[in-house]
Amino acid sequence: MKVLIDAVHPADVWTLGAVEDRLLAAGEETLWLSRPGKDSVVELIEARGRPHIRASQAGTSMLALARELLVRDWRAFRAVRSFKPDVILTRSPAGVHSGRLTRTPVMYDTDDGHVAGFLYYVAGPFANLIASPTATEKSYGKHHRRYQGYKELFYLHPSRFEPDPSIRQELGAAPGERLFLLRLTAFTASHDVSEAGMTRAQIDRILEMLRSRGKVVISSEEELPSELAGLRVPTAPERFHHVLAACDLVVGDSQTVCSEAGVIGVPSLRYNTWAGRHPYQVELEERWGLTKAFALEDESAFFAELERLLGDLDAAHVAQAAGREAMLDWCGDPVDDLTTWTYELARRPVPAGAMGNRPPST
Repeated sequence: MKVLIDAVHPADVWTLGAVEDRLLAAGEETLWLSRPGKDSVVELIEARGRPHIRASQAGTSMLALARELLVRDWRAFRAVRSFKPDVILTRSPAGVHSGRLTRTPVMYDTDDGHVAGFLYYVAGPFANLIASPTATEKSYGKHHRRYQGYKELFYLHPSRFEPDPSIRQELGAAPGERLFLLRLTAFTASHDVSEAGMTRAQIDRILEMLRSRGKVVISSEEELPSELAGLRVPTAPERFHHVLAACDLVVGDSQTVCSEAGVIGVPSLRYNTWAGRHPYQVELEERWGLTKAFALEDESAFFAELERLLGDLDAAHVAQAAGREAMLDWCGDPVDDLTTWTYELARRPVPAGAMGNRPPST
């Protein structure tokens, strides 16, 4: 079986990479569509040692994103014509569109769904199978399948991820010193248009609070100003989750990173306009207590919670560990589901004129 994997965000590489590992172990062949200019998408794929096609350069405005989608659609279509996959795995519209045009089965994985707006509506309705967490209460029709778990567990499930404690030395943290991560988002993705996060004044206030208790490192999608550049996380992108696991607290305006911290077992606070809108993140917060989000109008509450956590981090870690254990006891392994569904799609009869080139493996 040949599988084309479409990745436009680092989390796509981690998520679909876990499925790829299963496919490669079974002797299947894969090829990635990458996205230069979006964080570390290319670097993460190359760190995996996998072949990829640079399908588009990341846009940073609505016009640039629209132009990028057209370019990516065309290059994805050409990749399907040349690679002739039996299945396409994607978390973006281009993979869906190329599958539709070539009648190649497509699995579209989304934990945002309709909340992402335009991004979902130009992709989901055209996919052969839509995969999402059970937290997605809205039904997307007869092609919708739900897995019991979260995107972050594809790559951070304890059966696949073991924190490396030596990362503290790479970060320059002294023995026994508290370590904090500040994560900043660029808000240039298509679903982030008109959304917002922390201001510079709020960032400075957070840094002052964190630095008074320990060492701070910053992960940012944008270039940092010169006075903060020395705080940027110095490690390779593929070691980022080890950085998360070594921290005592993660603070930021990033959806994914705060959720990743939560399932690893690290307390996290998120402050942006997305607060309370993503079903799976609401579930992580309200059902398991693994992360906490504040809307921009709740600035006082956000800083009060940050002060409370910093006042007793040991208690926060105990509560986090209990919530994580309960969550893991409840969850299945979503990689099992997506791998099974990939083979199901590949076994479907190939329509006349489709690009699939051979019967799938069993």
